[in-house]
Amino acid sequence: MINTDEVTQQVSEIKINTETTTTKVEDNNNNETETTTVEENLLEESDRVLAYFERIKALEPIKGADVIEIATVLGWRVIVKKGLYKVGDMVVYCEIDSVLPKWDYFIGDRLDKCQFKIKTIKLRGELSQGYCIPIKQLIAHPERTVTVNYHKEIKDEIVELVDTNTKEVIPLQIGYNVTKFIGITKIQDNHGRGRGGGGTSIFSKVMVKSNLLEFPSFIRKTDQTRIQNCPHYLEDFAQVQFEVTEKLEGSSITAYHHKGVSGICSRNYEIKNVEESVEINQVLLKDLNILERLQKLKLSIAIQGEIIGPKIQGNIYGLEKSEFRVFDIFLIETQRYATHQERVDIMKQMELPWEDYGVPFICEMKLAGKKLSEILDMANGFSQLKGSRPKVLREGLVFKSKSVENNRVVTFKSISNQYLLKKE
Repeated sequence: MINTDEVTQQVSEIKINTETTTTKVEDNNNNETETTTVEENLLEESDRVLAYFERIKALEPIKGADVIEIATVLGWRVIVKKGLYKVGDMVVYCEIDSVLPKWDYFIGDRLDKCQFKIKTIKLRGELSQGYCIPIKQLIAHPERTVTVNYHKEIKDEIVELVDTNTKEVIPLQIGYNVTKFIGITKIQDNHGRGRGGGGTSIFSKVMVKSNLLEFPSFIRKTDQTRIQNCPHYLEDFAQVQFEVTEKLEGSSITAYHHKGVSGICSRNYEIKNVEESVEINQVLLKDLNILERLQKLKLSIAIQGEIIGPKIQGNIYGLEKSEFRVFDIFLIETQRYATHQERVDIMKQMELPWEDYGVPFICEMKLAGKKLSEILDMANGFSQLKGSRPKVLREGLVFKSKSVENNRVVTFKSISNQYLLKKE
């Protein structure tokens, strides 16, 4: 466990303790209606896999640190207690944005000081993103009775864990999802509130159970894989030409037309009465007539983008009015995302030119010769949007292959570490 005065002092210096911020958010919302509470509970749900089995790829010392070191898991660099792991050890890797349960082991690691939230931090000049849990801590699960099944031929090789009460079997396989087994949840996004959680959400009047349907099964949700989770892409697709665009910080919206039916969705749900949200209604239905355009086009597609503007994420770009920027088009019949040219062509048919309604373009490039650190450094910088705030740190970049590779458009995101550190 990373239970040392050295780490505690460093954690205190970078102010990852968010108790004050949380209290402020709760105070701001004391007078809100029950509708908002329901909305927040719904928005907290996530399909994201936050914790899974992986192996330690490398360990390296931290200059001037005696009790901590850097472990590499996939493409992530994580600070761990020195000597706790060996290269090749299997661990549970927890991604940033995880909220861990209140286990004694995590309290021993001082995670109670940051409300058990895993965020991007910097210690001794080293970036740390994520958290590693030894396998033995799963066996000692405080809320489950867990037994261990060993390999029949390899001594002390654990094959699987079994919850004796629920009979749930957890195979020790790379990538296996243990998010729910441990009881990990996701840090709740602002979803249209100002930074820090203040303000009114654009979903506050629509995100009530009676106004929600399941997200359409024939459309993929808008989550992108981080490059740290797929570092092999740099070699696998080295010679592929990629389009690079800015990842905007807003509220994700999907508008679709399929088999004569049209609809609008948030990140996780289809919304029955969109008119209840002033911003969504104004931008998508009145300003863009998005559903009418889709119906006229008669293609089975889903337009996916971000609403940005005055009442969203604190209007970080300084825009005078809300707008919708498209980042993807999903082709429902073929169940794949459109290439850049297909996107441009479809937007042209809808009379919404990609140059005006797409996310900001950065460049085109191949990945050949690029290191992971270089792709991450590329994400740093200022937004291309020209609002009243010209120097806003961009959230990151999205890379998409300009051609179809293995029956799909290859895509991943690189989130700016400058942005993450400032956000935390």
